Amino acid sequence: MLAVLTMGSMANFTVAVIAPVAAPDIGVPATYIGLFTSIVYVIAMVSGTLPGAFISRYGAIRVCQFTMLMAAIGMAAITLASPLFAVIGAILLGLAYGPFNPASAHVLVGVSTLRWRPLIFSVKQAGVPVGGALAGLVVPVLVLIYGWKGAALTVGAIALVVMILVQPLRRIFDADRKPNWPLASVSLVKPLRLVFSDSRIRKYLAAGFVFSGTQVSIGAFFVVYLAEAVGMSLVEAGVLFAFVQAGGIFGRVAWALMVQRRISTRALLAALGLLTAAGLIVMAAVTSAWPRPVIAALGFVLGTSSFGWVGIYLSEIATLAPEGKAGEATGGSQFVSFAGVVVVPPCFGAIVILTQSYTAAFVGIAVLAMTAGFYLMRKT
Repeated sequence: MLAVLTMGSMANFTVAVIAPVAAPDIGVPATYIGLFTSIVYVIAMVSGTLPGAFISRYGAIRVCQFTMLMAAIGMAAITLASPLFAVIGAILLGLAYGPFNPASAHVLVGVSTLRWRPLIFSVKQAGVPVGGALAGLVVPVLVLIYGWKGAALTVGAIALVVMILVQPLRRIFDADRKPNWPLASVSLVKPLRLVFSDSRIRKYLAAGFVFSGTQVSIGAFFVVYLAEAVGMSLVEAGVLFAFVQAGGIFGRVAWALMVQRRISTRALLAALGLLTAAGLIVMAAVTSAWPRPVIAALGFVLGTSSFGWVGIYLSEIATLAPEGKAGEATGGSQFVSFAGVVVVPPCFGAIVILTQSYTAAFVGIAVLAMTAGFYLMRKT
């Protein structure tokens, strides 16, 4: 599960990393990465609520293999370098990203105890920042060697390798599949009805909306911000972006260990919202004169909070879900979280375009994160 999510994440972050050099060839401004990301997550919102029937009929591992295939084709489509194929690539990446969490929840709930579930889910979710770190470190080098198209195709090829390597797991984890399960049972409404009707799950949904939108805004614009506004090279910005992802890896494991020690998930999520807000406000003040180690440290701290929340969040949703409904509850809550991704990053990009500055955009999402943090504190 970690390997599959790492590649899905790397594919998405690769687009953000190559945006400054790919956008002119495609014929759009680099800030359109926010719109691209929005399309990815619109598709992911829908595709993430639908895999229940496919998991039942074909198995969770087969669904994961499907996501890798979509990631590979999506990266290839983007290299055709036109706005139309960029949109097609975004749609395919959305099909790669949406079904994974419900499929992985189906697998991991079956092999984890209640005590270890937060850590197991968080280790799996570390695939997001691991993929981002790989994109930040490796993709700029691939761009220098092969160009941005070669870099994108290389990432797509690795996704195909992962698709093949997980095949042996089907015998174990897809043993519960029911080949005659009707695909007509696919429903967009059932997962949403489940999460909104459960008061324990419902109180987390607003925070998931804000935190997801904030996280993806940082992931989509961090390299573009450092390259365009601060004046760094693509390689230098990519290395600093890797520190954000390293912070996310550290945070996902560290926060899970804290929850395992009986610290309230809701209280911890509230604290992470406030820490994210503080980091964003400081990030808005960064200039080319700042020492690189200071920016790296800031990125690491920002990564621990803005990327580190997801594992404990999904673990809590899966734990609160009725028995046998972990995948469905994950899909429903993911729909709401991804809605935040659809709304917030394009707003971030629009603010940058309107104000010709990143400061207002960073402060705006900082206010959102702070509001979500205080909301969760009020509920504690």
